Parts: sequence; structure tokens; C-alpha cells
Amino acid sequence: MTKSKTIGLLGMGDMGSSVAKYLLKSNFTVQTNLDGRSKKSTENAVKSNVQVVSFESLIKNSDLIISIIPPISSTKTSRKISTYSRKLSKSVNYLDANAISPKTTLQIETNFYKNSFKNSNYIDGSIIGTSPNNKYKPRLYISGENAKNFLYLNSLAFEVINLGKKTELSSSLKMCYASLTKGSSALLISLILLAEKLNVLDHLFDELKHSQNDTLNKIKKSFPVISSKSERWIAEMEEIGSTYYENELNPGVFDNASYIYKLISKNKTKLTKLLEIID
Repeated sequence: MTKSKTIGLLGMGDMGSSVAKYLLKSNFTVQTNLDGRSKKSTENAVKSNVQVVSFESLIKNSDLIISIIPPISSTKTSRKISTYSRKLSKSVNYLDANAISPKTTLQIETNFYKNSFKNSNYIDGSIIGTSPNNKYKPRLYISGENAKNFLYLNSLAFEVINLGKKTELSSSLKMCYASLTKGSSALLISLILLAEKLNVLDHLFDELKHSQNDTLNKIKKSFPVISSKSERWIAEMEEIGSTYYENELNPGVFDNASYIYKLISKNKTKLTKLLEIID
């Protein structure tokens, strides 16, 4: 029988812990490191039944390391992995599945190959969709020179799609997709906050119920979730904004999105209180 692959999974948030759970169900061995992680991440790791190991052990024993962390930590984490790789004379396969711009992933790739031990591999990745469950799994897009070698991740945790040898394609797709999803959510929050300041919020909700009921239902469904995730989305909006700027498109709407998520992260009950007006 073929020995199961060992996945080193960094990031035990809602997505990371769910991915770990379904990788385990797909007969992978899953390890994580919790140095500097939150109490919630520790609790998620315990619930997922992953092996908690030292960072050194993670590097030594993983066939592939997957990073599912806030984008603001991507560069620092990749640097730590490559440093340990060289220190331990251990080649590593590293998949950055974070919401980062094409420019950021290329910078990470350059530094990764410069600093890691020989024959290491960097794979750009992006997860599109919600956390896996018994009836659903998100898509994991991968790209890079050797991305085809990691299609074995197709499992109960992911539907894996290889976009080809050009490294930044997965991150490019993520930036476009999140422009629609999280960008449009920021726009909805903006107009509701404006309506509140202008004292027409109840009238706006009445009109949405009359002419844009689908939009109103989206607001009801998504806003409670946004309150809990807004802090993690700030850096993602900044990555999207920089992607637009680098491609000679105006990033203004995403500068506003970043500002809006900063505002909501400081007052996590704000959206819940606003929604009370709907009913």
C-alpha cells in the first residue's frame, strides 16, 4: 500500500481547520504548528484531530506545506519556511494558498527559491469557496512550474484545478473573484452606512424590499458573517487594490473597501444593529 502523504498545514482558522478535517478523511496525514497562534486556532486544531508539532518537525516530515493564513503574514511565513529549509538541509514543497496579489506571490517565490534548500518547490494557490463540509468542497486553484505534481490534493477537502506553469495565475484569479464577492459586500455596507447618516435607512430597506429583494436577502445573509471576518479582509482589499493599480486601473473602490472593513472590525456589532431595522 502506498504511504499516505503528510501535509503540513499552517493556519487553523475556520477554513484551515475544516480543510485539515477533510484531508484527514481523505487519508492524508496532517500536521500543524501552533506557535504564536490564537486560542481559537488551538481549539480548532484539537477539534480537527491534527498532529501538533514543532516548526522544525513540520519542515522535516511534510511532503507538502500549505499556508492558509491572513495575507498580511504570507511573506513572513514563507521566509520562515525557506530559512528552516536551508538550516535543516531539507527540500520543501510550499503552497501559498493565501489571498495575495500576483506581484506579492512573485516576490515571495523569488525570495523562497533564493533562501530555501535546493530542489524546493513553490506553488501559487487560491481557494475559492467556503469551508468544506460533508456535501461541499471549495476549489483549490494551483499554478507554477511544478504545480502538476500536486494534483494529488484533489480530495474531500478540495477540487483541485491546475492553471498551468505561470506562477501568478492562481493569485490573479483570486484577486478578480474577490473583487466581486468582498468588493460588492463593502459597497453594500458603504451605502447602508451612508443611508444611516442621511436618516433614510428605513426608507432604503423598504425600497430594497420592493425593487431589489435579492440584494436585501444578500445583506441579511452575509452581514453577520462579515462582522466576524472583516479584520482579516482588510489586507486582502489592499492586495486587490494594488493589483488594480499595477495593471493601470483605478483601485479607488478597493481603497474604500479596506477602509470600510477597518471601520467594521472596530465595531463588530454595527452591522447586526443596522439589520434590526429591516424587520
